[in-house]
Amino acid sequence: MSDSGDFLKQTAYTRNGVFHFPLTAMRGGTSTGVLIWGPHLAPYAQDREVIIRKIMGVPDQGELKGNRQITGLGRGPATSNKVFIIDRSDDPRADFVSTFAQLAADKSAIDWSVNCGNMSAAIPLFLLEYGLINPENPRTEVRILNSNTGVITDCRVPTPREGVHEISDTTIPGVNGAFPAVELSLRNPSGSNTQMLLPTGAVRDVFDGIEASCVDVAVPMVIMAAGALGLTGQESIAALGADAALKERLRSIWVQAGLKMKLKRKGGQFMTAAELAASESLPKVCLISTPTEGGHISARYFTPQEPHNSLAVTGGCCLATACLIPGTTAHAIASGLAPLGAEASEHLVAMENPAGILKARVFGQRLSDTEFEFPWVAYERSAQIFMNGFFRIHRYHDTH
Repeated sequence: MSDSGDFLKQTAYTRNGVFHFPLTAMRGGTSTGVLIWGPHLAPYAQDREVIIRKIMGVPDQGELKGNRQITGLGRGPATSNKVFIIDRSDDPRADFVSTFAQLAADKSAIDWSVNCGNMSAAIPLFLLEYGLINPENPRTEVRILNSNTGVITDCRVPTPREGVHEISDTTIPGVNGAFPAVELSLRNPSGSNTQMLLPTGAVRDVFDGIEASCVDVAVPMVIMAAGALGLTGQESIAALGADAALKERLRSIWVQAGLKMKLKRKGGQFMTAAELAASESLPKVCLISTPTEGGHISARYFTPQEPHNSLAVTGGCCLATACLIPGTTAHAIASGLAPLGAEASEHLVAMENPAGILKARVFGQRLSDTEFEFPWVAYERSAQIFMNGFFRIHRYHDTH
């Protein structure tokens, strides 16, 4: 687009008492949200959360049960309440840095402690659209450092015609139609929050009488056999979402697991039981069962407050890795996978979920009976740009 580069030169401004802020609405994988160019936000850094809340239509303070987000761009579920701030990186290991904000429809609190693998797929398209990177033949590569987790993602976009914004399309489960393809490889993803692959020091723990594996790859997750909770593992998202007793039981388990994993807030402080109980993002919860559709394992994923309509890719990377670690609940149920060997090798893990099959490529090796190394985990997504422009915030300056 001829005016794409000009968009980055725009600045926020106030006219007739209304604050106009530039942004880009996008989809990454099975998530939707907003991408913001860091320099646009920099002059208003002290109001960063105020602006983001207004854009997404969440409460200014506290909680507002039943909030429909009709004053903003958020769509209700956690998968459509995501914001990325993108800026150039001064770290020689990466080209750009991303900072992720996870919001909830009915809460003012913003979670800055995790990354989003799905929305991350939108970042390379954002960079290409605005001329921040140039397309190269046969693929364009860019390195993104996520400031929330410290994980570096190597992004590869198939651009078969150098100098032309033409990206090869792909289809993914949960998205109708073919859209620009993006492959993302998470570099050294173990210990994203805890600095440990197995944060409790064990391959299995027991919480409320239920065996669980706590694994931290891209995101910390609590993995349990669905059968241990009286489920088949093939339940619909609607059925899981309506099961209040199940969600309360899972909450008790993830709080105990989160405390034992010593999960941390963005500032580095350990999360309290109350914070874990209310958390929209930490830890994730995954109920697993025997595959029935040709995959290696079947999954029902929680964010953790609600069941996910598919399987988030960060969670998928974590589950795929757990399938390769002997002794975990996932390893016990997964079928058809070659064992992790002493020599580093690549393993494709197919994970069934309500939207289809998510595939992840895990590169790793077994160093000893209790030590494992996973240099990278990769997955493919699609992405699209919905629109760019200015979001208008009414009475923004009245709050200052």
